[in-house]
Amino acid sequence: MALRPVSRTLGVVLTLLMTVGMATLGAARAEAAFTFAAAGDFNQTSETAASLASAVSGTDFFLALGDLSYGNVGEEAIWCDFVKSYVGSSYPFELISGNHDADNADGFIRNFAACLPDHLGSTGDYGVEYYFDYQGLVRVIMIAPNLTIDGANYEYVQGNSHYNWLSSKIDEARAQGIKWVVVGMHKNCITMGIKSCEIGSDLMGLLISKRVDLVLQGHDHVYQRSKQLTCATEGSYSASCVADDGADNAYTQGAGTVFVVAGMVGTGLYTIDTGDSEAGYFTKWMGDNINPTHGYVKFAVSQNQISAQFVRTSGGTFSDSFTITSSGGTPPDTIPPAVVTTLRPLTTP
Repeated sequence: MALRPVSRTLGVVLTLLMTVGMATLGAARAEAAFTFAAAGDFNQTSETAASLASAVSGTDFFLALGDLSYGNVGEEAIWCDFVKSYVGSSYPFELISGNHDADNADGFIRNFAACLPDHLGSTGDYGVEYYFDYQGLVRVIMIAPNLTIDGANYEYVQGNSHYNWLSSKIDEARAQGIKWVVVGMHKNCITMGIKSCEIGSDLMGLLISKRVDLVLQGHDHVYQRSKQLTCATEGSYSASCVADDGADNAYTQGAGTVFVVAGMVGTGLYTIDTGDSEAGYFTKWMGDNINPTHGYVKFAVSQNQISAQFVRTSGGTFSDSFTITSSGGTPPDTIPPAVVTTLRPLTTP
């Protein structure tokens, strides 16, 4: 007689456990709707091969942030075949031009785009200035600032056609209820590496004022993760520009913009200057003189969160991870102008 209550209790417990387990499984599935990888500065080395082989496993697409083969014009297909030997011919390996892929450089972006074409239904000029929406959750906008392609200069200066196009595509994504906005490009502005602010102050200000969630860059052959910024001044650090220092590896969407410089796929690394005047804008970094490690960054995207992880594929032992979590509301279109620091005008190299 005493077994019946125990049996009933056991049944209730098992039912609860199954319910909790199914709910947890459902939450886990919802937590990562899809994943993608991003990095730049490839070359054709054993480090490149290791990064490509790792990245294609478990990701839905790769954002290649420029400086592809470092080869010669006419040999682009050789590098494309090298990439496809690891990722296949149908995997979305989405390109944007770097300075080594522009006019009169080492390979040409149009040729790379012909042999590694768009697979995500992008709108615009693939490889140069385009965007795509993925699963209604993220708008990825890829641009090539401070580059000349087919004789056209891609400068993003307030009021010009490129600046207005980018601004409108960010606004359009917000108006359509797309949760996350990610902008990818090759060149940088603030950095602890060897590069300068080549994308220009107007573009830097636009990305921040529009509260772009995540900006992905290459060019400097290092890894850097910024604090969450509401402004930035080239050549100096202003603590008032920091909305969240990212020390706990967690940011809240809408508070500012996070910049990730990921130029460490396979080519030689550059040094990091921890005494750089812009160092205060960053919370994590790696370079040739600080735990040199090759790899890429992997992002898991859901309705409520972007989760990022530096994936080491060769070299040192560097690691990093962070999240940007939704506050539940709709991100505002712009940061109030009063908190946006105007950058000094720059001379285009």
